[in-house]
Amino acid sequence: MICFNRLAVGTCRAVLAAAAASICVAAPALADVSCPLSITVSQALTAPVADWTEGAESLPTELSGLTVFDGPPEELASLVPDGDSETDKTATEFWTLAANPRGYWITCRYSSTTVTLTRRLPDSATRCEVVREKEIAFIGGQKAVRSMACSP
Repeated sequence: MICFNRLAVGTCRAVLAAAAASICVAAPALADVSCPLSITVSQALTAPVADWTEGAESLPTELSGLTVFDGPPEELASLVPDGDSETDKTATEFWTLAANPRGYWITCRYSSTTVTLTRRLPDSATRCEVVREKEIAFIGGQKAVRSMACSP
């Protein structure tokens, strides 16, 4: 969640930062949930391979996908997006989240790794949205994510 925008006037920056910080602290249950746009991982062979030397590519591990689940992810109840829209440069998918006693969970997937991040959404979340670049793709064809958020 971005609590304040960059401002050119120094005095306004301090006032807005303090106000925004108090809002963020006062209402954490209503905060947006966003997957980190990139993560740092360390991958290695679990056992050496005879006659081969292990190496590693330095590829970025950037957000490449999102799955929304009805209930815990281990139950495999992933949801299909409720809709989508497009502009010249982006494609947007969204999920509308009705009240659910089981709760909703998200799993963030990243390029160039099998590492994922998963968390339960706050009960206040009513919508998740992912915006992808139409002209930028990762190895494997998944379109690059420009932004992602689940919010009340």
